[in-house]
Amino acid sequence: MKLKPLDHVSFAVSDIDQSIAFYAAAFGYAVVFIERDMAKEIRSMTGVETLSCHLAQLARSDGGPRLELIEFSGHALPAQSLPLATGCGHVGFVVDELDDALREVVAAKAEPIGSVTVFPEGRSTYCRAPGGSFFELLEMKES
Repeated sequence: MKLKPLDHVSFAVSDIDQSIAFYAAAFGYAVVFIERDMAKEIRSMTGVETLSCHLAQLARSDGGPRLELIEFSGHALPAQSLPLATGCGHVGFVVDELDDALREVVAAKAEPIGSVTVFPEGRSTYCRAPGGSFFELLEMKES
């Protein structure tokens, strides 16, 4: 297999409009595609015949992988309060100054998880975004 560049990162969210607003305000993402009440395609991809979703893809003007947000309906799976469940993940955003970035995302309604933690490479912290997705802020040491 010849692998091409990463296309997108995807999150299941509880409220797509709230999630779009957060990622726009906190990280500068803009909607490039949105479809509401998608059923046929998501049922085909998941094999769940009762499923439908609202799906949005967001991009930043500086390029990089898109961020895909999906609000699923027609299932009984609970939301996760921490990024610990198998299959539950996060995306990491590298920032210049972690404390300032953390204040900004909290002002945009993100919830910090745990504490800022120091690693040999720098400092980082996990947060939960409105809508239930998870992200990490990373401040890397200068090399």
